[in-house]
Amino acid sequence: MSTLARTARISRIKSRTGCKTCKIRRVKCGEEKPHCARCTSTGRKCDYAESARPAVARVLPVFSAVSRERRAYEYYFFHAAPSLSDALDLEFWRGTVLQICGSEPAVWDAVVALSAFYEHPTSSEGESTYQIERTDCLARPKSRSHREALVWYSRSLGRIQDQIKRGVADYAVALVSCVLFICIEVLQGNVKSALMLYHQATQLMASATESMSKRLETTIAAILLRVGTISVIVDGNSPLPKQSLPSSHTFTRLSDARSALYALVADWKKFDLDCLAIRTAQRPISDADYLQPRQRALERDLLSWDRQFQALPEVIQYNRKTNPSSEHRGIIAALSMTYLSILTLTRTGLSTSESCYDAYEADFAKIISHTPAALSATAASGNQPPFTFDMGTGMSLLITIMKCRSPTIRRQALTLLRQSPERQGMYFSKSASSFLAAVVAVEETGGTCSEEQLSVHNLLNTPGRVPLDNERVFALDLIPWETPDGGMGTALQYARRETVGGEMRVVNDMVVRRVNLCRFFKQGDE
Repeated sequence: MSTLARTARISRIKSRTGCKTCKIRRVKCGEEKPHCARCTSTGRKCDYAESARPAVARVLPVFSAVSRERRAYEYYFFHAAPSLSDALDLEFWRGTVLQICGSEPAVWDAVVALSAFYEHPTSSEGESTYQIERTDCLARPKSRSHREALVWYSRSLGRIQDQIKRGVADYAVALVSCVLFICIEVLQGNVKSALMLYHQATQLMASATESMSKRLETTIAAILLRVGTISVIVDGNSPLPKQSLPSSHTFTRLSDARSALYALVADWKKFDLDCLAIRTAQRPISDADYLQPRQRALERDLLSWDRQFQALPEVIQYNRKTNPSSEHRGIIAALSMTYLSILTLTRTGLSTSESCYDAYEADFAKIISHTPAALSATAASGNQPPFTFDMGTGMSLLITIMKCRSPTIRRQALTLLRQSPERQGMYFSKSASSFLAAVVAVEETGGTCSEEQLSVHNLLNTPGRVPLDNERVFALDLIPWETPDGGMGTALQYARRETVGGEMRVVNDMVVRRVNLCRFFKQGDE
């Protein structure tokens, strides 16, 4: 998407004398007779109100297809958009998107496709999710709703690509479509495809600022910053659009506080990648000296962020519990969880002992205390949605389960993770509970655990213990593993440190589960 024309017009034009199909779809009809160009180019039945053709039966199949699109749009409006957005995102999900899709067929198709996948998400409990390719958009659909969603998605991709090819693409349309496409791919587990789309969106953003309104640029930049931060965490190399980065670390609004924290999370990930070689003994501890100034600067920025955050009126109300129904309550809780987890990882980033996390048990307990408010906000309709656009609770709970060795807090975090939305950002957070339970069981049994002891159910029904320092896992990986009966399981490879003869050495080991956990942490792109 690099050859876009520099046009950024967003308009909503209604056809009053056009065909019935265009009216139902709320798009402008060209009013060509006997069949309009918009309908014929998309393979739809075209029917005018003044038509004397009496064959009602011929119109019904067309109306059925159009009515399913209309129903998908209504589901987006009443269910998907409210779940995707929070009080700070209303302008994009229920403003910008709806405004553009009213006049742009490509965005309309993307909205109804997203809506269909949102209402009927692919199950994480089945086999690995199918992938979308532009050349084969009907790859292994699991139901009629999925087949239809794939067709709509394919049509949207085709429209955008055609506009680019003809040099008439609109930046606003392309950027909004990119965000919708990212959501569609994540809902199917295709995180690699989502990352590719994000990189295309950053290229678009770099070229589009001269032709978009400042308000639209700000709205989309904030969205891309959050996608970009999650992308940095997932693959470590994703650049953040310059337009999305806060101009300073100071803020007076909750929306700016969120953007500032996401930028700091991205900074932490880059710092953490540099620390990884030291923690895994691939580089000498003496090499940590050059990283200490970065560690101190990042910690200072995080503490400064929290001071400003705590001074915001909404946060003061949250802390005093004076307005428990506030629409910002869930946002504040999730940001508080993210801050506490990233501050802890920053402070311990250069340590080579897993025991260093014991000093932060109170902070892990605070993360647990914030979680119910965050989960209540995402489950406003009574049930957790299949996907939320933000990192939400997933990353902080994952960090708590991995790094806090209190048996009680770990089990609380695992229980809460199982109550979270299935997909948060680009994480398959809820399904990760099986993998995380295995890690906890390995530590608490010293590595001598049975298949039954590795299960979530068993772990939550046993009291557990604090593992010794030489039992604690500091590095791990998941690999597919064929079980003796020919089934597909997962090998959890892990590393721990133990001291022998006064010297520390790394010990590698593995356990095998008869559950395919790889699809959750390999992000579905196998």
